Amino acid sequence: MQKKFFGLFLITTFCLSTYSCNKLNAGDIQSNISDWVKEITTPNKSTLVKIENGFVVSGNLKNKPNHLIRFWEMMADQLVFIDSARTDKSGNFKLKGNTKELIFCHLQLENESGIYMAVDNNSKLQIQLDVTENGINYTVDGNETDDSKLLKELIGLNTSYAYRIKLIENQAKTLPNTQEGYTMGMNLQNQYYSLIAEREQKIKQFSLTQKTGFIPYFIVSYGVLQNPDIDLYTHAVDCAQKADKSSKYTQAIEQKYAIESRFMIGGEAPNIKLKQPDGVEKDLYSLRGKVVLIDFWASWCGPCRRENPNVRKLYSRFKNKGFEIYGVSLDQDANRWKGAIAADSLSWYHVSDLGGWQSSAATLYQVHSIPQTFLIDKNGRILGKGLRGEQLEAKLEEILGK
Repeated sequence: MQKKFFGLFLITTFCLSTYSCNKLNAGDIQSNISDWVKEITTPNKSTLVKIENGFVVSGNLKNKPNHLIRFWEMMADQLVFIDSARTDKSGNFKLKGNTKELIFCHLQLENESGIYMAVDNNSKLQIQLDVTENGINYTVDGNETDDSKLLKELIGLNTSYAYRIKLIENQAKTLPNTQEGYTMGMNLQNQYYSLIAEREQKIKQFSLTQKTGFIPYFIVSYGVLQNPDIDLYTHAVDCAQKADKSSKYTQAIEQKYAIESRFMIGGEAPNIKLKQPDGVEKDLYSLRGKVVLIDFWASWCGPCRRENPNVRKLYSRFKNKGFEIYGVSLDQDANRWKGAIAADSLSWYHVSDLGGWQSSAATLYQVHSIPQTFLIDKNGRILGKGLRGEQLEAKLEEILGK
């Protein structure tokens, strides 16, 4: 589950919510942008700065007269209102604004999620939109269109995977509650994780092909990938600095890199010392000499609970080869936490401060979604992040042997 408010891609285009739990799902915030927008009475203060001229986004929404269109700046944790307009009887509209630098924006249709764009103060864009049963078809013309077209390409890439992932999910819903159904479910799960891994690799390749600009920043900062690696962060910083060293996006990615790089592959995992269900503290560093999976989860996280049988199987297979699991719960209710451990037969180490999303360990490890894992070697160095299913099994075989 993702902790971030601005789970943009969870809500609209990207598919992380299908295999992770987020704070949106936990009911702490609303997951539907349209509902959220209707509750806003006063727009947030934008980072836009009033200067001469300004950008113009004009266009046509096919067969949609008198249709409300809103234009928002996409911040890291919220949408900030810029402008709105209603289409005329022919579906035409025009939106305006001023900005001192390039910004990412969300053009929201009245009852649809909309599209994503990038504009600067010189942008004069023409958008042709057509809402169909399969989504929103659109074209972007005018000047300063490169980043907007790259965003369209990125979303198209993701959509192709989201469709295939949805097919697998639909198949899983029809499986019988039998041994045969369980076997079929395991096969579907393997296909599912393979597809997720393929999607992340394709998006990573897409990011790394960019030589300059803020698209790599967009990918690592707006939830496009669940666990961007050090290569993606380094590349995003490099591209942003080449594009505009003074940009707020450059400053943001530099700060994010300074934080996230501590938990990249090869770094030393910081210590955790929390209480076990019996009240006795357990120190992560006490497990030095073993390959340890730090597993962030919670009793209320459906994807976590569904993953537990796989983790249990791997633990049984590798525990006598020097493998251990250190489960960190983001629960707040001790009885539910202990009940889930018993119900799922989880026989490894478990700790929690019952702090929920404010757990000291989750804060320390910058955990914004669960299930989340960190695989560390015998010396406490991080070997992998976010490993599950076949990926985790393959990594353990590589380290500990088959």
